[in-house]
Amino acid sequence: MAVQDKHPSFELYEKDWLLIKDSCVSANHIKSKTTEYLYKTDGQNMAETEGGMPKGSIYNAYIQKAQFPMWVKDAIRSMVGMSSKLEPTIELPQQMKGIELNATNDGFNLGQLYLRIIKEILKYGRCFLLADIDDNGQPFITTYSALNAINWKCCNVEGREDLNLVVLEEQRFKNDDIFSHAQKTVHRVLRLVDGQYKVFIYDDAKVEEITPTTTKGALKYIPCVFAGSTHNTNEVDEIPLLTMAEAGLKYYQLSADYFQSLFHTAHPQPWITGLDKSNIGGNLITSPMVAWTLPDTAKCGYMEISGVGIDATKLEMDAQKSSALESGAKVLDTEGVESGEARKARQNDQQATLHSIVVNAAKALEQTLKYCAEWIGSNPNEVKFEVDPDFFTQGVDQVMAKQLYEAALSNKISMQTHWDYLTKNGQLPSRTYEEEQLLIEKEATGSFV
Repeated sequence: MAVQDKHPSFELYEKDWLLIKDSCVSANHIKSKTTEYLYKTDGQNMAETEGGMPKGSIYNAYIQKAQFPMWVKDAIRSMVGMSSKLEPTIELPQQMKGIELNATNDGFNLGQLYLRIIKEILKYGRCFLLADIDDNGQPFITTYSALNAINWKCCNVEGREDLNLVVLEEQRFKNDDIFSHAQKTVHRVLRLVDGQYKVFIYDDAKVEEITPTTTKGALKYIPCVFAGSTHNTNEVDEIPLLTMAEAGLKYYQLSADYFQSLFHTAHPQPWITGLDKSNIGGNLITSPMVAWTLPDTAKCGYMEISGVGIDATKLEMDAQKSSALESGAKVLDTEGVESGEARKARQNDQQATLHSIVVNAAKALEQTLKYCAEWIGSNPNEVKFEVDPDFFTQGVDQVMAKQLYEAALSNKISMQTHWDYLTKNGQLPSRTYEEEQLLIEKEATGSFV
């Protein structure tokens, strides 16, 4: 086997993760994937191969009419915004105080790192955290997407199951050209070798070996944590917004047919019989103010489609929107107080909610911080990172917040209005109807900032 080989679970979920990833970019990005997400019809293929049409001309018009909804991106933006209202309780040993303001390899603080973890879990159902030490002996934490942690294995370490292999994909610039963005894939392999933690960097044919050490010598475990949507184990967890992404994709495919049908309904094809083309000197032009003079032997009319299937297509598009709204509402179920039976039902269902995600993210980050403390010789028991998942402060009504969220997903209000309600202590923004419609339109077209 090679370093590029992937875990069976990774291969099983990779397409789902890629769909989520693409759904969070833009509608144009989805359209750039062409037939990966929107198939060509048999008629379009025949027109290009047998009808003499320029390659891709009909399909390009077809795909441009389609509409991809940014439901997943908007939902994540809203849920991360809600999570940002939570104030974590942070306690660190004196030697680790610096990590509170400089927690990552790109200079983000612990609070921002926490929100980054939540965002990754919302997107993929998992996030990989790795404790490390910089050249000055200061600890920091690196996060990896589910799409970058491609392989892993466990073994028995001192009587318990622990990771003994993790393979991470990293992107690095190919050369030193300051203007170039060309990148190559490098594999970072984390291993336990003879009970010691070692790092191997596979860069093309070169392999660099690193043995990280602590004040007490080499580490006897891999200082990493898989954070998940319902549990923090190395097993692939539930993808919270996958149903929403799948509904968005189906909506996109249906919308291509819907708008194509509307186009043909609104643009009937004129026809003429019994007319000698040489007598009119070329094609006739159709327009409400253009008159035709035809000989008695000629007949004309319009070919129009009845549009019987248009309503059925629109109904199915609405059904997909309802499915997306329902799945988003389930994830947004932030109720922390439950009866014993309700809690048991939730545990049996293993439903990922924003409540479970923020709790798991905090636990994973706390465990990684404990690894950092052990690495530099501090007491890990002095580390604390906890979050009270109470999303609704005084003035913010939970029912109203969920209703506004559902209305935003249905394009009845803007996501900005939902966000303003949460951040302004339950106060709805003062906007005119026209201003609200403009916000909805900007968000739908991806031009909203």
